[in-house]
Amino acid sequence: MSKKFFTAAAIATLQLTPLVALAQIADICDVLLLVDTAATWFGILVFIVALIAILYAAFLFLTAGGNEETQKKARTTLLYGLIGIAIALLATTAVDFVSATVGGETIENCSVTPVEGGGR
Repeated sequence: MSKKFFTAAAIATLQLTPLVALAQIADICDVLLLVDTAATWFGILVFIVALIAILYAAFLFLTAGGNEETQKKARTTLLYGLIGIAIALLATTAVDFVSATVGGETIENCSVTPVEGGGR
């Protein structure tokens, strides 16, 4: 990989470090809310990329003009787009999986409001 990529990755990591320091995890509900937020953003990102891949596959199909190689590329791109949509939809079940594995608590039982006063 290029030196520019590693430099950009290091800068992005340093920019996100304060957010990690402020992520005060006190109980299982905090973990569930964190996983729910991450899974939601991951699902949205993957869904957008998958839709772009499907639109690109449609463009390839329309412009192939009988070219077998372009049609094969379009089929592969369409398949990857559909797999991406499936992954995006399955990302929403990550919270249920973590709650069943770690503590059995459901996200509906967790309060979204932050704890005031600093102590419990």
